[in-house]
Amino acid sequence: MRNLDEKAAEYTAHLCNQTGIFSKGEIETAYVVGATHNEQLRMGEVGSFGQALKSLKSGFLVTRKGWNGKGMFIFMRPSDQLPIDFVAKDIKSLPTGVKQYYAQDLEYKQDKPEEDTVKFTAYLCMKAADGTIVNGWLASQTDMLSEDWMIFDF
Repeated sequence: MRNLDEKAAEYTAHLCNQTGIFSKGEIETAYVVGATHNEQLRMGEVGSFGQALKSLKSGFLVTRKGWNGKGMFIFMRPSDQLPIDFVAKDIKSLPTGVKQYYAQDLEYKQDKPEEDTVKFTAYLCMKAADGTIVNGWLASQTDMLSEDWMIFDF
């Protein structure tokens, strides 16, 4: 996997003189232009948490090279809108009290079809080493500052 210096050199060669001999200005330009040019992670390369977030928003699974659990990755659960009657009756993962609230809400809003859905916001999930899915995964400071994020290759 290439590090930032190797990526900068490659990008400079692509943009500039193709000789492999670069001025300080060319390298600095490559860092700036390369950073904005490649906002998402690329297969086989490592990058920042910011790049990982961009990749998650595009539907990729991402992982850290430094994670020692096999098969661990994170993914983004996109936002969603579901009909209130479906939420009140059919979603198994919601507590009974929430279902009862929306069942009562459904009776109140029968004449207001524009308000007959429940909006769910997007959130991150992790597939943990033990195979479980962790809903609402939060990145630690170490995760956010690490430069070893990569596309999960399964």
